[in-house]
Amino acid sequence: MRWASFLSIAGLLVACASTKPGPAAPVATGGDAGLDEDAGDNAGVAATDDDAGAAEPVTEEDTGPCPRNMALVETSDLRFCIDVWEGSLVEADGAGAEKPFPHWLPVDGHNVRAVSVPGVFPQGYISELQADDACVASGKRLCGFGEWKTACMGPQKTVFPYGGDRQSGTCHDTGKSAVGAVFGMQALAPVATMVPQPATRKGGTPTKPTQGKPAKGQKPAVASKGRPVAPSTKGRAASTTQTRATKLPPGVKVPPKPATKKVAPARASTRPASVAPSVWAQLNDPRLGQVDGALSKTGSHAQCTNDYGVLDMVGNLHEWVKTDASQPHGTFAGGYYLDTSINGDGCNYRTTAHAHDYHDYSTGFRCCADVR
Repeated sequence: MRWASFLSIAGLLVACASTKPGPAAPVATGGDAGLDEDAGDNAGVAATDDDAGAAEPVTEEDTGPCPRNMALVETSDLRFCIDVWEGSLVEADGAGAEKPFPHWLPVDGHNVRAVSVPGVFPQGYISELQADDACVASGKRLCGFGEWKTACMGPQKTVFPYGGDRQSGTCHDTGKSAVGAVFGMQALAPVATMVPQPATRKGGTPTKPTQGKPAKGQKPAVASKGRPVAPSTKGRAASTTQTRATKLPPGVKVPPKPATKKVAPARASTRPASVAPSVWAQLNDPRLGQVDGALSKTGSHAQCTNDYGVLDMVGNLHEWVKTDASQPHGTFAGGYYLDTSINGDGCNYRTTAHAHDYHDYSTGFRCCADVR
């Protein structure tokens, strides 16, 4: 079986529970028809009075309309701040000191808060709820989808941050399959038996799910009695992963901790009923975040940007956005390093098939904030 045929399957592990993304939550006013409609996704997302009072302290280096390491986004309808780089985390120890949190570990139960800095691997293994908590702990908030998409498309409102047509490799959209590298090719087989939630087109017409389909020319892999084949552990993980240091690059400092915010342990996530235990464990294996040639450091794709100055909003990691908690599923946007098109191209990418507390190696985030 050719290797190329498995790349699309690897992308399907987390991204393609629908052939086309549908509205994420009732706060949306009309899907992806335009930015004016997307702006409705920000309803109820604005920071509370408590959050507004917890902004990072103003210093001589931090006197603009946005906190440090955030970019100002202005349109006729919106004015907000957004992290320049994908989110990473710092963890507080018992004495209150902070250190970078390993990006390849789930954050369940850890005292973490969000930071945005260049030259580090962004945080995966995080759910929407955990990402929102981490943003709030730094005096920010998780972006609404309308905000996220506006920042991604830039002032020119293009499909990709850099323009209207995809340029392979400009954003990080051509990484190595971490699942294949760690577990071997047979580990991709369980995706053929996963049953996704049906998506709907406008008007309520069901679409045909694609997540449960094997690659072209490949038969679904099943064991006796129709049960999924167990993931193989015969991969070459030792030769494709390494223990990465969690220190910051020289000259990069952790943004200051808001003086009025207490950092609570991150909320634990439970395995969604639609995900088999073996698949959940596999997709949250710490080794997946350490495969060379898979994830990239923040800012390493300098052309993946626009006139707002935000980077890496397409590819690298999926980015959770704030959605209606009363709905069963949340939303992540932008795609990741193996898929930036299955659920919409570039800035239109939008997956709405996973619970708010779902996470895996490909789910990341970035924060927004109100203008000071």
